[in-house]
Amino acid sequence: MNTILVPGPSKEAFNKHRRVSDLIKAQIAHFKHLEQKLPIELRRTIPQHPILTEDDAARYIAPMTKLLLSRRLLTVVPATSTAIKAKRTAASPRQKGLAIAAAADDSGSTTKDNAKRKIPAANTKRSK
Repeated sequence: MNTILVPGPSKEAFNKHRRVSDLIKAQIAHFKHLEQKLPIELRRTIPQHPILTEDDAARYIAPMTKLLLSRRLLTVVPATSTAIKAKRTAASPRQKGLAIAAAADDSGSTTKDNAKRKIPAANTKRSK
């Protein structure tokens, strides 16, 4: 098997003094949203400083990621909702998968049948 060489990131890939990009700002906004849902004792462990540069972002993202991936978070934060199991229904030969509430009306008529139906003139509305 041939070895595929993958070059490492360039030296310009990370610059401590460069302002954060929109992508990093979006990631931080998501983390801040999650942070607000954490218990106060966990929020105290996360650095709170203005995030202006890539270095500032890295010093916030690293502990936040570590906290979110740790099992400690699972034991501290109580479950707010319970899982809902989908009910399986007997599927007709035409229908496969789960029956959902937003399913289309399957009354057996097709578009050709609908085209053959005649609508009385009194029930139609025409804009003039």
